[in-house]
Amino acid sequence: MNTSLDSLLNDFLSYTFTLEQRILEDNSEPEEWVELLDKRQEVIDLVSEALEHGCSFTEIQIQTYLQPAYEVDQRIFPIMNRKKQNLGSEIMNMKRSQAVNQQYGDYGNSHSPYGAFFDKKK
Repeated sequence: MNTSLDSLLNDFLSYTFTLEQRILEDNSEPEEWVELLDKRQEVIDLVSEALEHGCSFTEIQIQTYLQPAYEVDQRIFPIMNRKKQNLGSEIMNMKRSQAVNQQYGDYGNSHSPYGAFFDKKK
């Protein structure tokens, strides 16, 4: 049963390293992150089941698999949160500009011969 647990922990570490690589890429998409996080969660669930059935981690497994995964998690979570906040602010800016376009229609896109914008809605 320990080899099965080793296999699961190896998969977990592999998904963790792949997730770190994707997050550190400048042009990575959050959808890729979600897919990898889901795969990692599936492995975590399988490990939890194995632990419920009496398996336990050896010191070697902790040092080889769990400690490196924990260190990667500590590095990538702040990056993920920062990118999440940036994405949230981009969405807010898009919603704001969309609301302005809906409110003023074509007035915002046309150039005024007077060099000023006149609000005719009021």
